[in-house]
Amino acid sequence: MILYLKKFMFVLLLLPTIRAHSQTDTTLSKRNHKSISVSYLKGNIITTTKFLRGDNLIGMPINKYQSVTINLLWQNSGYYDWQKVYRAPYFGAGVSLGDVNDPLEVGYPISFFCVLGIPVKRWNKLEIYSEYQFGIATNWKCYHPLYNPKNMNIGADFSFHVNIGMSAYYSLSKKLDLGAGMNFVHFSNGGIERPNKGFNIYGSRVELKYHLDERIRRESIRLPGRLERSNDLLFMFSGARFQMVETELSADYYGLGGFSLIYFTQLSNAFRLGYGADFDCWKLLHCKPIDDCERRELKKSLGFILQPEIIFDKLTLVTGLGIYVSHPKFGSFKQIYQRLGIRYEFYKNATLGLNVRGRDFYRAEYMEFNLGYRIRWMK
Repeated sequence: MILYLKKFMFVLLLLPTIRAHSQTDTTLSKRNHKSISVSYLKGNIITTTKFLRGDNLIGMPINKYQSVTINLLWQNSGYYDWQKVYRAPYFGAGVSLGDVNDPLEVGYPISFFCVLGIPVKRWNKLEIYSEYQFGIATNWKCYHPLYNPKNMNIGADFSFHVNIGMSAYYSLSKKLDLGAGMNFVHFSNGGIERPNKGFNIYGSRVELKYHLDERIRRESIRLPGRLERSNDLLFMFSGARFQMVETELSADYYGLGGFSLIYFTQLSNAFRLGYGADFDCWKLLHCKPIDDCERRELKKSLGFILQPEIIFDKLTLVTGLGIYVSHPKFGSFKQIYQRLGIRYEFYKNATLGLNVRGRDFYRAEYMEFNLGYRIRWMK
């Protein structure tokens, strides 16, 4: 089931590919309409480990999850072109407190995240949005060989927070909305610290949203025409420090350096498609026995990747599906891999990004911290 949920998450990220760029319409007000929301999520944890199935101190399956979330949101009817493309999305920041009914071994995770809601359909009083949350969760009780030896799901006192869902909002009054929806929540640290089985949760959510300002005027929402598009050549340098899933409980850390060359063509205002290659090399960071030479050898891999991306002005949501052409463990053309993350243009074609590199659609191998530079040709 986890495989299908991961594929669903991968596909859902591609849904908002409608049109995008980043110019400004000076005929509209710069004013952002603020709102605050409180929501409650009740979900089920996918029990992928013995720890979750009952091999724990409470002696019961850990399969239920609940959380309370507060969001502060902004919405604009289309001052920037990217807001027009996504038909006046809302965006903001939030904090949530989670509970898995095992505070001694797991704790009460607290998440801090950015949130983006993209409208799917609007009626008179009813709106449907897809929503994306990306951030950091902390306050975990993580694995420890002496004090918390059974918790194989959280290996560090922090993890990444990802929440993807679909919600419907009904207008109860001029200020108040009632919402309900379904969500998929994922916690893991991307292989920085093992064990890293993480938590995968699906559940339903109810929400109350209060508009601090007047609502946006729907008649002001105007879709842009065909915006200027480009072809890009991206040079990306990446680095990582991680533990391998194959040596989950060892003290071995690896250092990785990578170089990617990807050519993109923009197919719509919101969507570009890339074709490229990833070259990576990694090595054991510390050495124990002097005769352990084989483990200290430099490993190298080469992969070809197809990389669809969704454009939000200078921010890009990254997805990718590749195959290893050469790999010391997997061989040639036998193992596919995935990439999921974000990239931000911080200065004149220079970018910073963070991706998770995974395989089999559910196993995280490591986090890619990357610095990039693009060469652009306008169409």
